[in-house]
Amino acid sequence: MLKRCRALLFTLLSLGVFEPVIAAEMVDAEQLFKQKCALCHAIDKKKLGPAVNAMSRDVESLRETLMKGKNAMPGFADKLTGAEIDALVDYLIKKMGGVD
Repeated sequence: MLKRCRALLFTLLSLGVFEPVIAAEMVDAEQLFKQKCALCHAIDKKKLGPAVNAMSRDVESLRETLMKGKNAMPGFADKLTGAEIDALVDYLIKKMGGVD
């Protein structure tokens, strides 16, 4: 049985059907928001930057803003990984009530 499970896992991995989650790829988006964003942004009120609830709910727009920056906000493409940016976008959308 163990040999069959290993063979199946190997087949799925080789076909790209299943990708194991690497601990380094797991991102705590809430903590990342607190570290990188909360100085200028709050969820429901304006600080130096707009409140999260007032931001665009468009995923691509959020991702582009995080990567390239906008107005006084710097870009984070060279400071955050793609996984971290994606996690932040998901976190922001959830905080806006866009996803349960």
